[in-house]
This record gives sequence, C-alpha cells and structure tokens, in this order.
Amino acid sequence: MNAELLMMVAGAAAFLLTLFWVRSREIREKYALMWLLLSFSLFVLGIFPQAVMKLADFCQLSYVALVLFVCLVLTYTFSFFVSVALTRQYRRSVRLAQELALLRNRTEHLEQLLVKATGKRLPEEE
Repeated sequence: MNAELLMMVAGAAAFLLTLFWVRSREIREKYALMWLLLSFSLFVLGIFPQAVMKLADFCQLSYVALVLFVCLVLTYTFSFFVSVALTRQYRRSVRLAQELALLRNRTEHLEQLLVKATGKRLPEEE
C-alpha cells in the first residue's frame, strides 16, 4: 500500500466516522466541521499527490518536510480552536456556579423573612 492510497482510505474512514459521531450526538457540529474538513483534505491529497509535490517544489521544500509542516500547522490550529472552546465553557461554568450561589443565598434570605412574618417553619428538604 502506498502513501497516497493510505491517505485516501484514512480520509474516507475519518469522514465516515465523523458523520457517524455527529448522527449519534457524540460530537457537536461545530467541532465536526473541522474534522470533516481535515478528513476531506486528507482524502483529496490522496487523490491528487501531484498537487502536494508541486506545492513542495514551489516552497522549495521536500515532500516529507511539507507534509510534516502541514500536519503541524493543522494540529496547532485544531488544538487552538479546542482550547478557545474549552476556555469559553470554563467561563460559562464559573458564571453559572456564581449565579447559583447568589440564587441560593437569595432563597435562604426570603425563607428567613417568610418564617419571621408567619412564625411557621418551612419543611426541611430531603
């Protein structure tokens, strides 16, 4: 099996696997889009290896050096994209925890006012 055939098979497999995960709700659509683009690119590069060779010649790099560079750039880009998404999720979690604490505090205060006004104790939560 040569490298081009391996890229085509891997690209097609990754594309189908990503579609399966999207359909079964294992991965969100915004992340799946990046994976689909990467797998499609891998598949296309397997079909047209001459394009990679021409780009390598244009950049005055060897075929292997260009492929390694492209892989590193894609890995960095995707890792950065995921890091940004994780940071946003962390900030949302912190904000929700703070809002929950404020609401609990407000509820306890209102319960105390109700007990003072009516003289009755509220039933304890289980």
